[in-house]
Amino acid sequence: MMLGAWVTVVTALMLVVPGAVVGRRMLLPWPVAIAAGPPITFAVVSVFTVTYSAIGFEWNIVTALLALVITLLFAWAYAAVLATRRFAGLAPQPAADDPPLRWRSTLPLIAGAGVGAIIIAVTCIRPLVKTAFAGLGNISQVWDSLWHASSLRWIDETGVGSALRMGELMNYDTHGFNYYPNTWHALGAILFPLTGADPVELYNTYSPAVLAITVPFGVASLAYWFARHRFDTTRSAVLAGAAAAVSALFPSLPYVEVQLTSVPNAVGVSMAPIAAILVISAVRDRRRVLAAAAAMSGVTATHPSGLILAGVIVVLWLLLEGLWRPAYGRLRDLATLAVTGVVTVVGIAPVVYGTIKVADTNELPFFDFREEGVGVLSGLAQAAFNGTIPLEKHYPIWALIVLTVLGLAVLAWMRCWAGLVGWLVFVLVTANSVVSLGVLSYPLGAIGGYFYNSPHRLTFVVAMFSAAAAGCALGAAALAVAGWVGGRDRWSPGLRRWALPAVVAVLLALIAAAGVIRYPADAQIASKERGGKYIGPDDLAAYHWLAEQPDAQDVLVLNNLDQGTGWLYPVTGVTPMFPFYRANDFSQRQRDLFWGVSEIGADPYLDGIVRDMNVHYVIDSPPSYWEFQNGVPDPENGVQGDPFLALRENGAPGLTEVFRQGNVTIYRVNERVYTPTG
Repeated sequence: MMLGAWVTVVTALMLVVPGAVVGRRMLLPWPVAIAAGPPITFAVVSVFTVTYSAIGFEWNIVTALLALVITLLFAWAYAAVLATRRFAGLAPQPAADDPPLRWRSTLPLIAGAGVGAIIIAVTCIRPLVKTAFAGLGNISQVWDSLWHASSLRWIDETGVGSALRMGELMNYDTHGFNYYPNTWHALGAILFPLTGADPVELYNTYSPAVLAITVPFGVASLAYWFARHRFDTTRSAVLAGAAAAVSALFPSLPYVEVQLTSVPNAVGVSMAPIAAILVISAVRDRRRVLAAAAAMSGVTATHPSGLILAGVIVVLWLLLEGLWRPAYGRLRDLATLAVTGVVTVVGIAPVVYGTIKVADTNELPFFDFREEGVGVLSGLAQAAFNGTIPLEKHYPIWALIVLTVLGLAVLAWMRCWAGLVGWLVFVLVTANSVVSLGVLSYPLGAIGGYFYNSPHRLTFVVAMFSAAAAGCALGAAALAVAGWVGGRDRWSPGLRRWALPAVVAVLLALIAAAGVIRYPADAQIASKERGGKYIGPDDLAAYHWLAEQPDAQDVLVLNNLDQGTGWLYPVTGVTPMFPFYRANDFSQRQRDLFWGVSEIGADPYLDGIVRDMNVHYVIDSPPSYWEFQNGVPDPENGVQGDPFLALRENGAPGLTEVFRQGNVTIYRVNERVYTPTG
């Protein structure tokens, strides 16, 4: 547990501090700069990992520090230009409508974010330490987790953090192009020398640690924006702090995403409200344009789905509020948004390029997870109140439903129409991913497509709005109670001054207690896919045995990618032919060797491939991940089957079994295969 705590602390510092310092240098007030710290940090990581890979620099802790220094110099130049007489008129300092948020006023917000972060980190990490096999070295059985863990190790070993070069990891032989939003992995990779964790330990702790920061920050930002429709900055901070804390009680926010390993998506989406609200604030304070564009770039580079949420928030604000109450006039405000958008596009150019280049293999709007027998009303209820798969067994959680409904009522009272409509839009998009909503199905599916039309990913978005609304309800109640206590004549002025801090402390203590009560259920959700169904203790024993062989480090291991044995790489560093469950641009020799493994030693052509690729070991660990990948291959009837089945049943002339434990078998290539005759 100490390692988990250490990784969480280091992650928080590395995620928040660089971006906050840059944001402050870009003229953001300190509270705003800290909130914008995570997306700006990821923006720096995105730009410099692509740049470094293009010019031949490695990405590591030293070059990351260099990137920060260069960015700070650029931010300093930006601030200096805006201070000149010529440019000051383009981005003047706006007149303060009310007192700015002071440090003392941020204490409820800081405390609420701290409570939320601790609940999330403990709920996600403690179950692994206490109950999972191999502890923090436990293997998640979910498909994407292998990619994330392998990416962390690969970036650390190679120094290649560019999102445009991930094909080099995905396919050992062809290095075919593959774009993957990689900032989350690149930031995590530089934590290795700082934490001492191995790749699997780091993946298991870094994943929830990042969400422990971005989820409370994102929900707090939403709640603060909601609250500012009615309250001043000090009272709005109370509502935002309550929202940050209560966000940890919504199981669809951190815990489902940790279970299903869609963490980069969750991180990008959870930061989206921060970037969107910064863009909205830039309309009134045009000095924030660069910081807002940087935050939007960081969100998009972490996962493009975050850009969709941020865009929806900004558009709804513009249509329902911004056009009706312009800051400097409609055309000038639109011009500010346009400039912010152009600068953002420049920052996300690698994302645009990579997304277009892989568009033919990522038809997002056509993913379909709809359930049979679910009615429209049931689908709407599931979407609105955290009842979609995989939370159907935990639904309904009445306390959260009541808080959400009360929070929505508070939003209506505050006349935060953009927030209410945003919640409703994503409820409809989420419901449409569960059951068709008729004529609305296509436009809603187009939005949901960027979230793979996956109910759990879309429920995450709805839950952010719900948690922010619930926080507003709790915070407003706390203000009312504090106002009542402070207005009592029987209390001395000194005691009345402490009424609000005392009420906020009691509220956060109650939320922390609720986190303790929810711990068993939420911890079970977060750690559900950890039982060793595909990769278990026998596999780990095989990987470590193989890593100890003197000839295993500089050779290639032929593995069945369908079985997930690519975990060999993040666990030990030994190189498998297929480090993931899929490979882009299969080469013909990969395909021939994969399907002809049982003929090694009998087919000179296959033996030549073994020699050319320096394959010395073969590992087999059934079953395969998907059902159609098991059993006898029958291509004429559309059954892929298991290409290693014949090897398992009959062996191969050129292979000798050297390790067996449970279902895992390792074969060594016979020496005569490396000594061709004739």
